[in-house]
Amino acid sequence: MTRPTSPPPTPTTLAPPAPTPERPAPTPLRLSATRGALGFELYEPVDIGPLTIAALELSLPGLKFPIDLSGGVPKFRHRRGDLEHARVRLDLDRGERWLVPIAAELFPEGSRRVTLFPVPGGLGVGVLGTGRAVAFDLLWVPAQADARFVVANARGVGFDVPALGAALRMLDTAAGKLGLRRGRVITVPDVGHKLGRALLPAVGVRAPSARRVRLGALEVRGRAVEVVLDAAIAPPELGAAAARALDLASLVVEADDALAAGDVDRARAGYVSALESAPRHPELVQLVAEIDARVGARAEAALGLLVESVPATQAGLVGAELLARRGDLHGAREAVEHAARREPFAPLSALLWVRLAELERDPPARAHALDRAVAQAPGLAEARWARFAARLARGDVDGALSDAEHLEAIARGARARHDVCRMAASRLLEAGYERAAGRLYERALRYLPDDAVATAGLARALVLAGRSERALPLFERAVELGERKGAVSDEALIDLARLLAEHVGDLPQAIARLRAVPPASSRRVEALWLEGRYRARLGDRVGATLAFARMREAIELSSEPASEWVPWLVEAADNALGVDEDAAAAERHLATALRLAPNDAALGARYREVAERVAQATRRS
Repeated sequence: MTRPTSPPPTPTTLAPPAPTPERPAPTPLRLSATRGALGFELYEPVDIGPLTIAALELSLPGLKFPIDLSGGVPKFRHRRGDLEHARVRLDLDRGERWLVPIAAELFPEGSRRVTLFPVPGGLGVGVLGTGRAVAFDLLWVPAQADARFVVANARGVGFDVPALGAALRMLDTAAGKLGLRRGRVITVPDVGHKLGRALLPAVGVRAPSARRVRLGALEVRGRAVEVVLDAAIAPPELGAAAARALDLASLVVEADDALAAGDVDRARAGYVSALESAPRHPELVQLVAEIDARVGARAEAALGLLVESVPATQAGLVGAELLARRGDLHGAREAVEHAARREPFAPLSALLWVRLAELERDPPARAHALDRAVAQAPGLAEARWARFAARLARGDVDGALSDAEHLEAIARGARARHDVCRMAASRLLEAGYERAAGRLYERALRYLPDDAVATAGLARALVLAGRSERALPLFERAVELGERKGAVSDEALIDLARLLAEHVGDLPQAIARLRAVPPASSRRVEALWLEGRYRARLGDRVGATLAFARMREAIELSSEPASEWVPWLVEAADNALGVDEDAAAAERHLATALRLAPNDAALGARYREVAERVAQATRRS
């Protein structure tokens, strides 16, 4: 028996088929009654880039009821509609992810982070790179159906140009093909028309007319912002800050464009010209001061110009730099602290606290500033490293190790965590904390067991801790790992040679390791000195003489002489006198030493004594 079937339902919805990479999902559209007329509406949100179109309604003018709806959306999609209403939402988390690759132009060194946050009348943008950060406000200033933002309150740390220039360069990339930047104003014209063209032709519906819609105010919805386009909405009133920023923008269009293009001199001329129309305008004065602060000869004049319109202690980092350059460290500290306390972008605030710590001479005050930096941005590596160094300098090893553990935790990937542990261990070892350094070197080797530098570092820490018997195989392994990769560490070779000679007594093997140190090494002089010393102990008189001679030649050819070479040259002279009885060679060694230490009275007396012996021998001959 056949079950009777009912006729198929009348299609009133254009439902999306299953999307594929070749055919993206079309717009989910259905018929609706829109403001007393037949029209279309979205029945679920649609994403376009970082934006979500949460609602879209358009009317189909010229139709009279009753209307046959049996054909559904396909029957009416050839008609051109009028956009009546749309609601666009920007999820801030999605916006941040979308902006990260765009920030690559501003921070090509990597480690980029973008943060979006609401500010009165718009959006705050913060961008963090390695040791640098910039933040600025995008104030919402729509004009009918044109979406407009004006950049305001740009500030930054670590840039060679004013922060505004860095912000504008990033916004040039972000605007892309959707809009344009003119000065500090970003405009996306005719938003309603762009939305219609982006959504409706994909399902065969004609793009609507958007001549009647206007943009409303920007509204914050948790971690999202929304804006409405509507044919019946009243234009939003601009806040005082937005109105002032828009007015200022009209005065400095060409100067801002020059700044974004990197033409700092033309930008400065434009800002100075604008000051004739808006005398002592704080932002214009600060921009000129930021430009002049980077030219040493203009710093004093920049500070004078700045204080005419705003106290230098309230002029952020540029005020601090100018005050510090004049020697007013108290005022510089006050300026940085004032800016850091008001900064809503946590990484930028933390970098300002780090800068304040650099200006502090009092250790407790420096520690307090760094504590504030870490508290502002616990995951900021620069703040952690700064506090690690400060704690290490005052002997707080436990505190330094705690910061090292946090740095290890925030690093991503085995290589990054290895690098953190190795760097912290190296600094601990330099400060004389070999046991703590050894523990961190061991942690580094857990991530990359075949790292030659960390292996040699652990061996070095063990030697300083009095555990030479365990250090020897580690040094040998470090050299073997370096040879395997074609990059043997000079330090590992020299340290292994010292260990072989002074703890094992294997002078021939020690000399062999020293001879493997390449001529271009920065420690070549030390290697030749040790080779000469060990050959002398071994009784190789000729070999010691040649090694010391090569050491002296390397010193004479060096462009960066070191004071530690003086006693090595004296030892070479003693060897020449005691073994070869070669006063002429000893004189050459001492003459070279005297050039390195011309004010050493004892060395001068020794040189004169040997020089007299050479003169007597010459007279006898």
